[in-house]
Amino acid sequence: MTTIERLSRILVQRYKLDPARLTPDQPLGELGIDSLGMVEILFFIEEEFSVHLPSEGIAFGTLGEAAKYIDDLIAKQKGKQPKSSEQTTRPRPTSTDRRG
Repeated sequence: MTTIERLSRILVQRYKLDPARLTPDQPLGELGIDSLGMVEILFFIEEEFSVHLPSEGIAFGTLGEAAKYIDDLIAKQKGKQPKSSEQTTRPRPTSTDRRG
């Protein structure tokens, strides 16, 4: 199942939208979902795709843009995931500069 199909499934199941309206170029702002619903969608995306969305605001213009963002985020987060045996915090660099 593609990312757009998975996003569409969320929108159909959670918001009872007509699947025929959910095309890649569909502006998300025209789906009739209020601002609280749009915030909820972000939580559903995190759950469905096992990703962590950044805390600063995210605005998706269309369903296709949202799918591309999610695909890019998945690739980025999978590439940076530390293995469970690796150190998860970065050590602080020590300064060798003794001026001052």
